[in-house]
Amino acid sequence: AISSTSSTPSGHGRHIIFVLDESSSMRCSWSGVVVAYNQYIAKRRQSQSDSDLISVVQFDNDSRITVQHAPLSSAPSKLPYNGWGTRFHPAALSACELARGTPSTHVPAIVFMSDGAANDAAAAAHEFALLNSNIYRSSRNHLELHVIGFGGGSCQAQLQQIASASQAGKVHSSANTADLASVFVDIASTQNVSLLLESEIAKRITEAVSDKLSLEYFGS
Repeated sequence: AISSTSSTPSGHGRHIIFVLDESSSMRCSWSGVVVAYNQYIAKRRQSQSDSDLISVVQFDNDSRITVQHAPLSSAPSKLPYNGWGTRFHPAALSACELARGTPSTHVPAIVFMSDGAANDAAAAAHEFALLNSNIYRSSRNHLELHVIGFGGGSCQAQLQQIASASQAGKVHSSANTADLASVFVDIASTQNVSLLLESEIAKRITEAVSDKLSLEYFGS
């Protein structure tokens, strides 16, 4: 079941779903993609986000789920490469399947990366839009959806189309694997900042309510 909110409430973990292009054009860069993925995990561990779950979808002409709901502490450091062409729709179907299987204790977030273009971007965007509608109906929050263009061959219009499936969608650019690692770490850091802000807001509301009740009690 999808969690009741798409922003992480205090005490809840995040289910990060990486959707990574492993088409033939990514062959020479794949080791760097895996390094970027590991830097994301390291950043989350550094932030003491041990309740996170990790899933990975790898796609070329088809898609395959290589990591499913793995705790952050035991997420694999290696992702085997097996690339050919590029289709977005099968990857979107797999990612949405994983998101819908997110435990109620967690919130799904999708990180989609591609270096190319496909003729089914609209179909992929449709799948993410359906998922976002499902989440929004139950929580009044939008799906966190990061869409990353890698290198100079990615189609920005198609990536923007996918990101637009959610009002919380965002397009990032990365020229090389070092840039990709920076984007992944930024996403990890931003998520943690959001959690801290939410926790601080909740704390201040609780303190304000407590102060008001105290004043009403002792003032009566």
